[in-house]
Amino acid sequence: MTVSMTYMGVITWYRTDSFWDPTSTVISSSWSPIHGSGVNSGHWWSGNDHTTITSEDMGKSYSFCLTDGTGVALSHITGGAGLTSVPTTNTTAGTGTNSLTTAPTSFTNSHPTRVNDNYCASTNLLLAGVADTSTLPAAVTAYSDGYKATITMALDWIQMGAQGGWRGVCMVYYTSQYIQDNTNGAVCMAAVQSTGTSLGSDLASVVLSHVPAATWQPPAATGAVTPTGNALTDTKYGIVHAPASATAYVYTGGFYASSAWYQPKYASSYADVARFGKDRYTGAYCMSGASSTSYFTAPAASVVLTSAARLAAGVLVLGSAALAM
Repeated sequence: MTVSMTYMGVITWYRTDSFWDPTSTVISSSWSPIHGSGVNSGHWWSGNDHTTITSEDMGKSYSFCLTDGTGVALSHITGGAGLTSVPTTNTTAGTGTNSLTTAPTSFTNSHPTRVNDNYCASTNLLLAGVADTSTLPAAVTAYSDGYKATITMALDWIQMGAQGGWRGVCMVYYTSQYIQDNTNGAVCMAAVQSTGTSLGSDLASVVLSHVPAATWQPPAATGAVTPTGNALTDTKYGIVHAPASATAYVYTGGFYASSAWYQPKYASSYADVARFGKDRYTGAYCMSGASSTSYFTAPAASVVLTSAARLAAGVLVLGSAALAM
């Protein structure tokens, strides 16, 4: 598919003369006018179907099949002004100093570098203390000392074999560089794709979830995990998502999604979500899924975490048992 934009900013969609190849591992498409559905674009009926500008070519639509190896999605768009609504927000990358996962920059036709082998989006983690906790809600201060975590994920256009899929990252606590402690399960942030009509580029929601160890035990490659099925909703976390609600046309390159939450006060053990802090280790797992299943992969070894700021005076150092100076 070739996309063209006029000097006035109007997006037009130009045809790609191709058929869907069921043996292909890359995106394929087929363009045809409605009255000639299934006819190759080279047919004389399609002599003017290279554009969907309504005033020039009424009645035409763009039909295509997409697959990432897990299934096939059949979609279509029509011409008109609806294609010109480009978001202007959520264009800023995260400032986290902890790189959790990195999206691949190239693919091949062999495992493990095929398109359908890719579960990774680029994500980073920002750890920062709040200097003054007096303005936080009582539910938050009863649970947290103001130590905040923010995961930011670079969005990209995905096709999971069906709309409504998701992509994200899961963090698992490590007691040292090589020893995993999954007692408290994993904290996962995911961007969920909408089931709308915008080529799979509509975002349904951003979700922060807690996956118990009994549900998914890393490094298992799959699990019965869905973002909404394990979502954190308690006010004590003070969760802030961006985008905060469903957003059209944002699930594509150049846009970002994030989840921020307050972590529990330092303790020797935790009842639910663990505390990820400075100088501690975490393992990051890429997550991708649809329907009722998530798929996981560990792109690298565990990483030691760094922090951008210290907590308010008189409280514990970020993630450690030592007193703050």
